Amino acid sequence: MRKIGAWLLCLPLLLTGCGKLEQEAKALQETYRAIEMLTMEAEITYHLDGESRSFTVVSTCDKEGATTTVTAPEELAGLSATVTGEELLLRYEGAALLAGRIQEVSAANCVPYLLRAVAEGYLLECGSETIDGMDCLRVAFDTTANEMKILCTVWFERATSAPCYAEFSTDGVVVLTMRTLSLDTR
Repeated sequence: MRKIGAWLLCLPLLLTGCGKLEQEAKALQETYRAIEMLTMEAEITYHLDGESRSFTVVSTCDKEGATTTVTAPEELAGLSATVTGEELLLRYEGAALLAGRIQEVSAANCVPYLLRAVAEGYLLECGSETIDGMDCLRVAFDTTANEMKILCTVWFERATSAPCYAEFSTDGVVVLTMRTLSLDTR
């Protein structure tokens, strides 16, 4: 009985802590809704049927859309993708190809997808974790769209509010991870 009484006394403290993290996460959402332009360099790893493929990209996003350019590996360097609304246009050395409509998260659209998830996603959970020695707020967002549920979990460095790492998963399986290398917002 004493153990139950002790837990009941601690419950308000636990709930207060959860509330503080949720307030911090909601403040991040407001901050990301206000971003006019963002440029991010990131390492993207796409996980396909037990195989992983990694890319380094630079993505510039604004209210109109986003352009992501591959910088590594060398054989793909210069390939770029432009996302406007739900359409994807691939470019390489001046040639362009309409690649259709975006249905899933990919290396071409994950940076703008991350921004939209943080700004507009449904907040599912939040917690505190340390990644690479950085104190981070971990926030999971439900970004269900077109009947496809995609969970976007982002680790924000508390000192800067910058996303340092993100995972995108469907049906409980991580399909893409992203590690931020540099970030500039306006």
